[in-house]
Amino acid sequence: MWGSQYPNWLNGLSTDETKKAITAWFDAVAAHYPDLEMIDVVNEAIKSGGSYHSGYGRNNNIIPALGGDNGNYEFVATAFKMARERWPKAILIYNDYNTFRWQINEGIDLVNKLVKQGAPVDAYGQQAHDLTDMNANDFKSALNKIQNSVKNAKGEPMPIFITEYDIGTDNDSQQKQRYSEQIPAFWESPQVAGITLWGYIYGATWTTNGNSGLIKNGSDRPAMTWLKQYFKEHLKDGKDNT
Repeated sequence: MWGSQYPNWLNGLSTDETKKAITAWFDAVAAHYPDLEMIDVVNEAIKSGGSYHSGYGRNNNIIPALGGDNGNYEFVATAFKMARERWPKAILIYNDYNTFRWQINEGIDLVNKLVKQGAPVDAYGQQAHDLTDMNANDFKSALNKIQNSVKNAKGEPMPIFITEYDIGTDNDSQQKQRYSEQIPAFWESPQVAGITLWGYIYGATWTTNGNSGLIKNGSDRPAMTWLKQYFKEHLKDGKDNT
């Protein structure tokens, strides 16, 4: 589920019809992809400043259809329970943005509220678009806070996925610096379960002029050169060699 992209006809449905449509969607995905290993079940539902990160409830009945929101994100919890019914073995992920900086506390609060309701959240996805101008000390402090604050139903540290990592700048030195500060911290953390680079060709990414790209005019930018060397030193036959 994502409040920013869904079929326009959903806006005209009643609460009951919306629930049927969401259920039909879950069923269709499960029928077509019964063996998914990881699923971004709900995307961008943090509520901040009176509104959600994406358009839940703006022109639709998604929230009431899944049990409402009385301050505990009940509709998100319902979606996770629906996902677990259909994918008993999949890693179910909650994913959001600005969770290292501006809504770090709101993100932690959301995940913990879901766990308290018995929602089967297996991992917390951090889009990590908010790290370009974040200094090393603030970054490490935020990462430690998140890792120490999100736990599963057993009270164990919850795995974290860096799902949309990019450093959007035309300043090659700044981009390389951020990569060299942040990637090792993710890599060395036993709680960070994976990192996805959000595009790597300059001019073809979502940031200003596509400036998060690591390959420009066919040549590696310094951050890519550093990244290749880092992986060469830390990988052996595709396995962690740290």
